[in-house]
Amino acid sequence: MASHLTELKWNVASLAAQGEKRKRSPVHKAVRLTVAANSGQFPNMRIVTLNHLIGFLLASLLIASLPASREASAQTIIVIVNDEPITSFDVEQRTRWAALTHGFGDRMKAMLTGDAVNQRFRQLMMAAQPHSQAEAQQAAERIKKQLIEDAKQRVLAEGGGTSRKAVIDALIEDKLKLQAAKKLEIKISDKEVQENIELRAGGEGAEKKAKAEQFLQQFESNGINRKTVQEVFRVQLAWRDVIRRQYGPRIASMMAAIPDPTPQAAGSDMQFDVRVLRLAVKDVSDQKAVGERMLEAENLKEKFRSCTDLPKEAKLVADATVKAIDKARLASFPKDVQPLLEKVTEGQMTPPVVIGNSVESYALCRKSVAVKQNAKAEQKPDPRQAEFDRFSRSYLQEIRQKASIDYRGS
Repeated sequence: MASHLTELKWNVASLAAQGEKRKRSPVHKAVRLTVAANSGQFPNMRIVTLNHLIGFLLASLLIASLPASREASAQTIIVIVNDEPITSFDVEQRTRWAALTHGFGDRMKAMLTGDAVNQRFRQLMMAAQPHSQAEAQQAAERIKKQLIEDAKQRVLAEGGGTSRKAVIDALIEDKLKLQAAKKLEIKISDKEVQENIELRAGGEGAEKKAKAEQFLQQFESNGINRKTVQEVFRVQLAWRDVIRRQYGPRIASMMAAIPDPTPQAAGSDMQFDVRVLRLAVKDVSDQKAVGERMLEAENLKEKFRSCTDLPKEAKLVADATVKAIDKARLASFPKDVQPLLEKVTEGQMTPPVVIGNSVESYALCRKSVAVKQNAKAEQKPDPRQAEFDRFSRSYLQEIRQKASIDYRGS
């Protein structure tokens, strides 16, 4: 800092010396005489002196040293949850997230229909004053885009009907969930988050990463930082593991006592969401090789916790792949697999079987009655999810009561 001040003083002294030389030069005197002679004609004109120049330089240095206003506002602390801050930037991001993920399309449709928007369109068209049909079409397209963008920004800023208090409460709960996970030494890696995003975004094989990138870019185009999206998924994964760690055995025992809620229907009326674990076998005539692969498949079956985690577990085994099959009828599966799928319940895997040149095991993610055309399927709540939600609310309320929550801003 001292070296910068010394350099600044030297530059100012140098400028002053140069200024004195210019004052003594014939050109400088001529300029002063010209300005003075015209001072009556231009009463607002002022001679720029060295003092003005020095002041301008110092002000420029001061402004350059200040942070951007958006960055400064992003550091405004709204709430402190167990010594961890929630900032105004976090609130703004979650507000946009809430708007985009809760009835965004319906709200956009409501804002872009009706007399008010039509009247606004006519006003803007009249203000554009097109002189030809071509200019009118160009103006109409431009105004339509403007109205859509204005509506989008308004919907995002309003949070999709979610109040600011609700947004802040959601952020507080996220902090508490991650803190609970940390206390239990549960850590969700960036890789797990990325895999979950790829699963949500859809896509198979090489398309997975591209689909996930498009998924994130969609949020970024609406002003939502990709880190915000990633943290939302991280919280979901961490809290799922927290509830399993805390209440897993209790939920399992309670579920065992509940009758199977799956509607009784013919096999042809059922549809299955499964993940197919496939372990390649180079030579199926080699019984030793087949036996080893069967053992590896059985080990993965014993470790199985959820369809989401299966791809991660399969990566630990050589030449093992996982394929997603959703809403498939029973008849579309191999005949040896059909009776096995009928016996397992959701969240379980079938015993491994040899299919072609591989050993396969099928993880049943969901089983439901196929919706018939022009008929509404009866929607019944999933008892497993209901129990998970009940324990989740109870435990969240418990840790919130014990938490230190300090509201700082509005």
